[in-house]
Parts: sequence; structure tokens; C-alpha cells
Amino acid sequence: MDIEVLEIDDLEKIEKALKRDKSQDKDEIVRNIINDVRLNGDEALFGYTLKFDNFNIGEANMKVSKEEFEEADRSITEKEKKVISYSKERIEHFHRASVDKSFFTEENGIILGTRVTPVKRAGLYIPGGKAAYPSTALMTIIPAVVAGVDEIIITTPTVEGKVNPYVLYTAKLCGVDSVYKIGGAQAIAAMAYGTQSIKRVNVIAGPGNIYVATAKKYVYGDVGIDSVAGPSEIAIVADEFADVKFLAHDLLSQAEHDEMAMCYFIGLNRKIVDEVKKLFFELASSTPRASIAKKSAANAVFIYTKNRELAALSVDEIAPEHLELQISDPYMFMNKIRNAGAIFMGHYTPEAIGDYIAGPNHTLPTSQTAKFLSPLSPDVFMKKSNIMHYSKDAFMENAQKAADFAEMEGLFAHRSSIEVRFD
Repeated sequence: MDIEVLEIDDLEKIEKALKRDKSQDKDEIVRNIINDVRLNGDEALFGYTLKFDNFNIGEANMKVSKEEFEEADRSITEKEKKVISYSKERIEHFHRASVDKSFFTEENGIILGTRVTPVKRAGLYIPGGKAAYPSTALMTIIPAVVAGVDEIIITTPTVEGKVNPYVLYTAKLCGVDSVYKIGGAQAIAAMAYGTQSIKRVNVIAGPGNIYVATAKKYVYGDVGIDSVAGPSEIAIVADEFADVKFLAHDLLSQAEHDEMAMCYFIGLNRKIVDEVKKLFFELASSTPRASIAKKSAANAVFIYTKNRELAALSVDEIAPEHLELQISDPYMFMNKIRNAGAIFMGHYTPEAIGDYIAGPNHTLPTSQTAKFLSPLSPDVFMKKSNIMHYSKDAFMENAQKAADFAEMEGLFAHRSSIEVRFD
């Protein structure tokens, strides 16, 4: 495929070359679905599930039964169960180490601190059907479990009423048995506002298609969300010492996700840019998922610059979901950048290993939101309360300053609520 290699020699060219169209929202369709679910509850859920998933759902079969969990368990091999369990252990170990803790300070009769507590109820969206992955289930469920959420529910779309067995097995392994066979914007609405069968939650997390992403954006404020996810992305920075085969296959690992996936390659050597580009398109045409990979490959961006500072600026402008640094000094280069969802260092840390067994979460900010958002973590399911406690002596010593501040702002009741204690 004839895609031009962009030769970058100044910042303006970077911004122009990487400008992206984000006008993919399905606002009107999603708004109508959400309003219908808010008004009509289960009845609306049943109608949309029949329309979109070809499944005649009702109150009796919307929630996954004990027998369906048991059937899922029987359908998975012992080898597959061991792989899932190993991944679970790695992910849980990392996320437990990352949990924010409450803290307090004390000085001269003043105790200050922050108390960290989990939300009571979380709703997790797990993609279903052809795009159902147990790794995504693990990455979405484990942070909520580690945070200590009291009640966790899962919604997942089905293929004619059958939930992916890997998703069910993973949910049960993590201790979650409230799984509902609904998907799309209607599932987000049900979790955000509640229906006759589904309780309203405090936080919604998990990836989904454009309808799910738009719905999460629409309900934000009435409920907390993790992020608004877009298509998968990878950016790779490589120098002349990198392996062309490694690089091309790593690009392909994202291209096969979906037709809208974005692949960026930034080469510090012109020869390696040309070689990677050639092999990447050959692989995209021959992979078993070529029907998807060829379409996403057509959107790939190949950049050449010998200037390392401009390469770093390119990364920051892309703000990629996944960033691989296959260069001789990845840690030095990492210090030049600030925008990336996850960073994979060196030649033997492909993005795919982070998808499964490394431990850090693979639900990451996309569509340049890594400029201000972070990976999914237990923090999404936790909230903080500031704690203040003044002894009488500490109050008497310091409060006049607060009273003076209140007077300066013209808030006289504030001042008097302080000064009344002086007597």
C-alpha cells in the first residue's frame, strides 16, 4: 500500500500531520435510548436487546443463572483456566500495590488527613459476542474488587442470549455472579439510572463501542465513569538497532483489533521506516484477520525524523494508548515525553505482553486523552474525604486569620461562626 512517509522537521508539521477527526459520536441515537430506558426501565431494555442482539430477553432470563456459570466452567479446558488464573494473580498483585491509602498528619493540636473509601456499587461493561476477551474482563473486574466495592454488577451483550463462557468463568473466578445479558447504550443507561431489575450504580467502567462510549459521556455527572474510550492505538519509536520483524508484528497486533485502530511508527532512521512499512503491509494482507487489519493499516502513519526532540514531541501530540520504545536508551527517551497510556520499554516488551500477564491495566486512555487521563485502576472505584480536627487551643491560636479572611471576602456569617467560639 502506498502511504507516504512523513518527514518531520518542525513542531508545526507534527501538529498538522497528526490532527485527528473525533466526530464519531452518535449523540442523538444514544440520547434517545438513554431517555427511553430512564422512562420505561426494563421494557425498554427488553426491546433494544431484541432489536440489536436478536435475543428475546425478559426478567426471568436477563440475569445469568447458576446453571449457565456451571456450563461455562465445563466448556473451558484446564489449560485455559490455568492461563486465566495466572493472569489474574499478576493483575491483582499489581493493582493491590497501587491502591491509595488514607493518611493523616498531626501538628500542634491540628489533625489533617484524607480518608479513602470505595464506592458502594459499581457497574462494569464487558464487551461480548465476537469481541469478548477474558483479559478485558480481568482488567475491568479486578480494580473494582481490589478497591473493595460492596456490590459489583456486569452487563455484557450476547450472541442470541449466550454469554461468552470465558467472560462468565472470569467473572466467577473474581467473585462476581451478578451478570446481565444486556449491552450497548441501553446497558449504560440501566446502570446509570436503574430499572426494575438493575440497581443504579455509583461508577461505570469498562470499554465498548462508539455507542457505549457516547452513552458513558452522556451519563457522566449523574454517575462516575472511568473514561470515554475510542479505537485502540499503538505508537512505536525505533532506532536503527531495532528488529524490523519485531516492529512490524507489534504494529499488526493493534491493527487486527478493529478497522478503526490506529498505528503510528516513528523511526529515527529512514531505512528502518521503509523496511517496517513494507513488512507491516505484507503481514496485514496475510494475517487470519486480514479483513480487519488491511482496513486499519490503511490509516497507519509512518514518520521519519532524525531529531530525537521532535520524535518526543510527536509522541506527546499523538498521546498514544500504547507506546513502545524500541531504542537503545528507552529510559532516557521516556523522560522526554509525558503523554502515553502505557509505555513498553525495550525490544522484549511487546504491547501484547501487557494485554495479558504483565499486571498493569490494559484499559487505557485513547484518542489523545492520555494528555489528561490515566489507566483504569482501583482509584476509579474509590473516593476521598478530607478530614480536619482542631483542638480548642489550636483553634484559638489560628482562627482569627480565618475570621479576617471571611471579612475580606464579605462573608460575615462565616466570620461570626468563627468568632462566636472566641467567647
